[in-house]
Amino acid sequence: MKAGSFFPSAKYSSLFAMAGDDCSLFFDLENLTEKQKADHLSNVELTAMLQIASACIGNSHDHLAVYDQYKSPLWSSTLRQYLDFYERMVDQVIPLENFSYHPKFDFYESVAAYANKNRDIADVVNFYMTSGSNAVIHQNEELLRVNRNVNSKKHFAENAPNFGIPCPDTIIVNKSQLASQKVSEFFSKYQNKIMIKLLGLAGARNVAAVSSVEEAHRYVAEYEDTMVILLQEKLDLTYFTEMTVDLCISEDEIKIANTRKILFAEGLWVGNLISESVKVSPQHQETLINVGRYARHHGYVSSEGSNCGIDFFIGKNGEISVTEINARWTGGLFPAEILSQIDNKRDAVPFFDVVPIEKKDAYTNFIDKHLVGEFEGDFAALPIGFGCFPIPIEGTDHFYTWQAAIGDLAAFKKAKNKELGNDVMPTANIIEI
Repeated sequence: MKAGSFFPSAKYSSLFAMAGDDCSLFFDLENLTEKQKADHLSNVELTAMLQIASACIGNSHDHLAVYDQYKSPLWSSTLRQYLDFYERMVDQVIPLENFSYHPKFDFYESVAAYANKNRDIADVVNFYMTSGSNAVIHQNEELLRVNRNVNSKKHFAENAPNFGIPCPDTIIVNKSQLASQKVSEFFSKYQNKIMIKLLGLAGARNVAAVSSVEEAHRYVAEYEDTMVILLQEKLDLTYFTEMTVDLCISEDEIKIANTRKILFAEGLWVGNLISESVKVSPQHQETLINVGRYARHHGYVSSEGSNCGIDFFIGKNGEISVTEINARWTGGLFPAEILSQIDNKRDAVPFFDVVPIEKKDAYTNFIDKHLVGEFEGDFAALPIGFGCFPIPIEGTDHFYTWQAAIGDLAAFKKAKNKELGNDVMPTANIIEI
């Protein structure tokens, strides 16, 4: 089967196989630092939610590889409950008989063996991203080389400006050069308001704001002196709005999909706003399409259409600045694609959160009671996915949840706190639009 990160479509059948792939794109998983090991494990556990969400994006002829933990007595009934939610929301889902179960570690080796025994079940294997960890399936060194380039913050910073893509001012150094005059002058130039960015790992695990050279040193203390570091001017969030879109890049066209606003709380990413009010102008669209041309120029393209996410900022006077691209599926694609199948005109705020395992049934009952399309109130709940691994927090085991509040966010928070308590979906309490 052909393999890649293809935009979801009914034009072809997929075997969805998504796990924590980011780290293995640039690093050997056998030689990670302690922090990288912890971050990689966390990413593996988070992507369990992406596996389950794929069932709502896929079609009845698709197949889905998930962690074998979902077969356990603790989670099997919850899995069936989520499939029931999905069937009540959308026309087609991946049926349970099309699921296959694989170990948390050696996930892709197990999927490869399954795919080799069942070669006719799908046209493509659809990854979250093409990486070293799933090379046992794609077996394509050129595809891996392309993905290393187009997913590289370094490659983008070096090449995007020459492609006519507006980007924040950035310098590239390695750890041993942090004490240089060049770095000191760059911090001074931007009044010590700098973003430090590293290769590998997802989300906030490789990006942070730093306010001094000393803080930058502390951030990379455990890495070798050859570690590549990007230092970038920090854009003012009182002036700029951070947004993201997905592109579908095929040989014939580049299409924009799933425009979203990024939501922050206490300086951290907490979710997205998906709304008819979140739009980009024709001028901005042309810039974003040009980013797709950049990715296609560097080999990221397929006849099926490959997914590529773009993070960008829009200023109050209309300026646009592209900070990075992600030649893979994005977290926001899942809720956006589910919402596209639902007759919903209200604002949606999808977000990751945690729930104590002892309150799992109360949580799913809350979702059931307020399910979008059925509950007629100021808000509704959209279930997206759930994790299957215990997450210890202050002595209590939790599990990851992924949901969207539809409509009145304040009413959603009030109802969930009243019915479930503040310890269920605590992140929701700090989200503001």
